[in-house]
Amino acid sequence: MNGLKYIRVRCNLSLNDLAECIGVTRQALSAWENGKKEIPEQRKEQLSEFFGIDQRYFGEISEEEKITLLEKAMFRYDHNGRESYRYKPQDKDGKNQHIYFLPDTRISMDEKYVLAQKRKQEILEKADDIIKWTDHAGSIASQISCINRGCSIYGMTNDLMEMMRNMEKMILKMPFYYELMSVWKAMLLAYGLMEQEEISGGAPSEAHGGEDPEWIIRLAEEIRKHWDAERSYHENCEEERREQQRKEKENKEQLKGKDQITRAEEQNRQFREKCSESGKEAVLVSSASDHHD
Repeated sequence: MNGLKYIRVRCNLSLNDLAECIGVTRQALSAWENGKKEIPEQRKEQLSEFFGIDQRYFGEISEEEKITLLEKAMFRYDHNGRESYRYKPQDKDGKNQHIYFLPDTRISMDEKYVLAQKRKQEILEKADDIIKWTDHAGSIASQISCINRGCSIYGMTNDLMEMMRNMEKMILKMPFYYELMSVWKAMLLAYGLMEQEEISGGAPSEAHGGEDPEWIIRLAEEIRKHWDAERSYHENCEEERREQQRKEKENKEQLKGKDQITRAEEQNRQFREKCSESGKEAVLVSSASDHHD
């Protein structure tokens, strides 16, 4: 295993990032990592100074040396707005920096970038499909309302993301990110789209080190209570509306039945009257015949 590549990947740097930092071409750096060319001594010293690690780790490394690198403390840097890590603190005394022990990874930054771009495209395509929300919208007016609702939701998300991106103090970007993630996770948890076990067991709120699981769960409970009340209200209203419709239908059927009975009785009365008149005429005709005889 090539040590330079392993260290670069662990430090969250792409080939382009590291090449730019030390002033070499991407092709030259790639050749060093692939063993096609030896790293010049001057560059080894430069890499050692850059990463804060001994030169002997830039060639082929053993499993024991890999474990040594895994167990070494790392310090976070900001590289063009993106997190990166090195084996030395930015401050000489290191008092103002957190220490990190990162897990092992076999995926290079370039591969991570391709996967991230693919995920971004999938999410954008899904958002474009969902934002229409017109599967069951009949009229043009209904479709417009559906699209506007989707734009409102995604628009607010964009506003929050833009606020995070434009923060002047870099140190507040990640805390704000975790704040947004906590609220969204609380909503997913409240609406049954996430299990409580999926909430990371991060540091408690006093540490301010990322997600606060306790706060997420409390917030989810409040959201759930509010939604349960809203859902119950609207479901009850819908049930009352359906019950009212059912009663109105029954009343109409009863009125229809009564109307049919009334009409039948009226028809029967008219028939009886007609029969009665016909009977009188028959009697008169018979009497006239007898008198003539």
